[in-house]
Amino acid sequence: METILIQESDDAILDIISIALEMEGYHVCSLSDPHENALEMVRRHRPRLVLLDCWLLNHSGQLCHWIKSHFPRLPLVAFSSDPRIADEYRLLAFDDYLKKPFNLEELYAVVKKFIPPVRRRRHKAVRLSC
Repeated sequence: METILIQESDDAILDIISIALEMEGYHVCSLSDPHENALEMVRRHRPRLVLLDCWLLNHSGQLCHWIKSHFPRLPLVAFSSDPRIADEYRLLAFDDYLKKPFNLEELYAVVKKFIPPVRRRRHKAVRLSC
């Protein structure tokens, strides 16, 4: 199961994103305390993708650079309601962004850019003979 680490300041948005991704078969870890050691969370959970609230405490750009310096191949996606995010996410070292508000299809599309779709087990039909 692929792990996605999320840092989102709004608990309701965090819950919706977490549930939506879990329904798609991903394991979700949240970095709910902005003072929590993000690098340690990445080391511990080994996520395939990190989603960060871009302007959370005005340090997500710094956090992004810090994570990228230790895990350069780990994709980082910014969440933001700032209309300038489309121009600025690369300057902050993010790999992509989601402009708030976004719908779940947009979320899934960004996730699938970095993590191949989760394969669901299909139950084989059993043929019974009488």
